[in-house]
Amino acid sequence: MADSFREPDGFQWGHFTNAKGADVRYGHAAPKGEIKGRMVILQGFRENIEKYFEVANEMVGKGFEVWLMDWRGQGGSERYLKDNLQKAHHLGYDEQIETLHEFTQNVMPLSDKPLFMVAHSMGAHIGLRYLKEHEGVFDSALLSSPMIDIITAGLPKPLARQMAKFAKAGNYLEKYIPGGSDYPGPEPFENNKKTSDPARHEISNDIIKAKPELAIGDPTYGWVYHTFVSIDILNDEKYLKAIKTPILMEVSDNDHIVERSAQDRALKFLPNAQKIDIPGAQHEIWMEQDKYRNIWVAKADEFIAERLKNAAPAPKKPSPPAAPRPPAP
Repeated sequence: MADSFREPDGFQWGHFTNAKGADVRYGHAAPKGEIKGRMVILQGFRENIEKYFEVANEMVGKGFEVWLMDWRGQGGSERYLKDNLQKAHHLGYDEQIETLHEFTQNVMPLSDKPLFMVAHSMGAHIGLRYLKEHEGVFDSALLSSPMIDIITAGLPKPLARQMAKFAKAGNYLEKYIPGGSDYPGPEPFENNKKTSDPARHEISNDIIKAKPELAIGDPTYGWVYHTFVSIDILNDEKYLKAIKTPILMEVSDNDHIVERSAQDRALKFLPNAQKIDIPGAQHEIWMEQDKYRNIWVAKADEFIAERLKNAAPAPKKPSPPAAPRPPAP
């Protein structure tokens, strides 16, 4: 595995139990010198903490304390289905939002340093909803390829939505979507939709080889159903307009996993968001070739530097839990 993806020096692993009683894995690293600020790195669908060690090492090197957390259902956190730990399942995004809130308020110590969100894809979807439900916890957010809506490859989206509703009505949300299976083995670089960088692409395979327990298969109907429910919540115009946090949003020109049109629409309503469009880049900008990745890193550094100038000195106070949302129909 590339040296840039080594575990950060002094990295500390930990676990906590969320409000649903599930075990959640996290990790933490800090610079040796002065701490400029803190960052929470939120991963995308089927990803894990280890995949963001390169980002963590870079941010620690720039003087930031870094925190990472595996969402329930993936990585080293507790999976949803005991009879098949491989299934990428879901019981609703409210749990993920509140687990992140428990993490920021009860696991991470309070600090007077500014807190940045660094979130990718599904993590950016959850992150955006968190910024709405718990305003003021994060000073700002860097979102890459946010999952505002998904691309249902080979299947018209209205049909995919209807199939998910049928699965809920028929009580088979725990079944794989058509063609879905357990982890099939290392993903080939050819024709992948994530990155054009062969070395960084191989990192994900190396991680699973080293830690087979992190492997995860395809999504269930439950994941698709609850994802569409949350997509509908996030895409409401009033909901987006209520997200006041300063945001730097990266949009990949060659993204075939999340919908570009949905990102552009969201940017029209988010009141304090800047867009960085990177032509040629695929879905995972943090794992892309340097010629694409460096554009994002440079813009992110500029954004962070500007936010540090404007950071409020007062320590963050825990915000109250979000009001429970009624079950989706």
